[in-house]
Amino acid sequence: MKASATGRILMWRGGSLWIGLAGEPAGMHAHHAVQITLPFNGGGARFQVPGEPWTNYSAAIVAAQQPHAFEARGQMMAQIFVEPESRDGRALQLLHRAQGIAALGDSISSKVEALAAAYESRATGAALIELAHATIRKLVGASPSAATPPDARIAQALELIRERLSGPVSLKPIAQAVHLSPDRFRHLFMEETGVGFRPYVLWQRLDCSLAAYVKGSTLTEAAHDGGFADSAHFSRTFRKMFGIAPASVRPE
Repeated sequence: MKASATGRILMWRGGSLWIGLAGEPAGMHAHHAVQITLPFNGGGARFQVPGEPWTNYSAAIVAAQQPHAFEARGQMMAQIFVEPESRDGRALQLLHRAQGIAALGDSISSKVEALAAAYESRATGAALIELAHATIRKLVGASPSAATPPDARIAQALELIRERLSGPVSLKPIAQAVHLSPDRFRHLFMEETGVGFRPYVLWQRLDCSLAAYVKGSTLTEAAHDGGFADSAHFSRTFRKMFGIAPASVRPE
C-alpha cells in the first residue's frame, strides 16, 4: 500500500500534530477536530468540499465536521488537529466562525518556518508540540473564549468516556454519573462538543487506537486498545474520518 503520510504524529489531550511528507490523496471524509494545514517552504495543498471544484491554499483552517478531500502529494507540511470542545478549539471556533475551509494569512509564516526547521533538525516531541501550541496561540490571539470554561458536567462526562474506552460506553450510565437525564445530557453534550454522543465516542476510540499504532502496536493491537471489535472496524472508522487507511500512515 502506498503511503498517505510519512512522518511524526504527536498527541496531547485535545489535539495532535502530524508533521512530515504528504503522500497519496485523502478521499472525502469528515472528522471531529478543527484542522490547521500548514505546507512548508512556500508550498501548497488542495482541498475539495462536496459539489465544489478543488481549491489551492498556502495555509488553511478546516471547520470541525466539514466534509472534504485533501491532496498535497510530495509536500512537506504540518497538520494540527484541535478538538473543538477544548479551550483552544473553543477559541479557534469563535475566531473562525465561517463553516467550511478558510485561507490563513501570512501572520503565522514564522511559526510555520519554525515547525519546518524543528522537524528537519529532529527536534524532540515536546519541542514540536510546543511549536504547535505556539501556532495555535498565534491564531487565537487574545480571544476571550480561552477563558470560557466548558459546562462542568460535560467536562466530567468526557473524562468518564476516556476512562471507559477499553469496553462498552453507553449514554445512559454517563448521563446518570453526571446527574442529568438522558435527554438533557444528549442535548447538552451536542451543544458543548458540536457532535452527538456516539460519534464522539468513536472519535475518542480512534484517537486511542492511533496513539497505540504510533507507538508501534499492530493494527489489531491498536484496534483493541481503543475498544474496536477488530482491525477492520478500526480501519473503516479511520478511513471515514481521515479519508485514508491507517496502514498507509508510516510513523517515524
